[in-house]
Amino acid sequence: MTRRLAWTMGAGVAALIIAGAAVWLWQSTSVPRSTPASPAATVAPTTDPQSLAQQQLDEHLESCTAEKVAGAAVPEGCGIRIPWGTEFAAVESVRFRIDRMPVLELTDDGFVADGGVLVATVSGTGQDGAARTETYRTESWSVRGDVALDGDRVDLDVW
Repeated sequence: MTRRLAWTMGAGVAALIIAGAAVWLWQSTSVPRSTPASPAATVAPTTDPQSLAQQQLDEHLESCTAEKVAGAAVPEGCGIRIPWGTEFAAVESVRFRIDRMPVLELTDDGFVADGGVLVATVSGTGQDGAARTETYRTESWSVRGDVALDGDRVDLDVW
């Protein structure tokens, strides 16, 4: 290897190192660093009755669908109807998945929440006696109920 080739290769390596350091420095300073927010900063308390009612309804519906249900008895007051009777002789369990929560709207005499998407997977014994699992999906999941407003407090009674 000649002296000229060695200097050329050394200059190329040095240029690559400098370019890499420049890119690293540029990217590390151009992206703002996020600081962890305190829980109080991320969850701002709201006094809007509509928002409070929606939060309470979401919690209620999540509790309705959180557990696997044994047998065919679906939770009451959750707006869940499953047409399993024509396909199953006996139901062993039902699992739920919420794809979209119903959107609550306050009315003069309570509330209506619709537009939800709910998926139910039913396992059991089919009409022919064989093990069977079916998935039911509704894109019109809705619930209704009464609402009591008292200042910044909202109480829902879902039917």
